[in-house]
Amino acid sequence: MTAFEPGRPTSPMVVVPALALVAILVLFVVRPGAVVEVSIGDFMLVTLFLGGGAAWLTGRAVAKGWSPYWQVLVYCALLTAAVRFCHFALFNGTLRALDYYLLELVLLVSIATLGFRSVRKAQMVQRYDWLFAPAGPLAWSVKPPAGDDAKS
Repeated sequence: MTAFEPGRPTSPMVVVPALALVAILVLFVVRPGAVVEVSIGDFMLVTLFLGGGAAWLTGRAVAKGWSPYWQVLVYCALLTAAVRFCHFALFNGTLRALDYYLLELVLLVSIATLGFRSVRKAQMVQRYDWLFAPAGPLAWSVKPPAGDDAKS
């Protein structure tokens, strides 16, 4: 295994979103007010279900178009602004609360990144099946050359 292998299970595109989601969950348990502005129902409906679902689909759409990852970041920044507006308009949340915006941005980028990675893994394994093999739900690995089987 080489030092730089983007499909590895320990890739930053897999580890960082997972750690961010765990950190947000721990923060929610320790200080719920730092994560939830108005109510838990509001947070679950707008941020997790609507925003998280849209983020997952955004990541998948960017990957399906073979577009670069940075587009996920741009779309998630806009999506987070829309989520914050929904909190403001529907549940009397604060429109320009930077701390909640940043937290929701991290959450939505993490979800979108995992959606992006799930599609990219499928693309790499299906389109380059002669070169890559699945190595988990979000990872792929380089297949050994055909002549290596006789050496083992």
